[in-house]
Amino acid sequence: MADYPGATYSPRTKENKAGVVYDADKTTVGFVEDITKLDAEVVAIETDLRARKYSITFVIDGGGSAITTGLKGFLRIPFACTIERVTLLADQSGSIVIDIWKDTYANFPPDDTDSITASAPPTITTDTDSEDDTLTDWTVEVTAGDILAFNVDSITTIERVTLALKVTKT
Repeated sequence: MADYPGATYSPRTKENKAGVVYDADKTTVGFVEDITKLDAEVVAIETDLRARKYSITFVIDGGGSAITTGLKGFLRIPFACTIERVTLLADQSGSIVIDIWKDTYANFPPDDTDSITASAPPTITTDTDSEDDTLTDWTVEVTAGDILAFNVDSITTIERVTLALKVTKT
């Protein structure tokens, strides 16, 4: 059997030669029904392993009242990734603009000068949701250990909003 970096094959039984394919973290990433299919199956799985998609999610909750402007919190990102899309989901119709700041742990805390959203911050305008996969002029690369900060620039009506960044682990 060929060696596939990052994936291992563990036969379930010797009789049917079926088995499970694991990634380097021992997480099941696929099942191979027949050993004659193994090479093609593992190549497809390896491709998926290198292009892992994740969601980085941050919830801002006004505790039953409209959210206020200002800094709402921080997340430290444990892996390198590229941001591909931002989604905002609100509990009710309203408007909100959220800026995202990024900096290294050594320079904590990030501030407005560390904005990654340029002139296109995540925005809902008189609605309950929005999505942007263009990310015009955004800084989309995140280094393992970077800190993201979430700042509400403006708000009307919304009491709870979820911001989700779709990322690909690099």
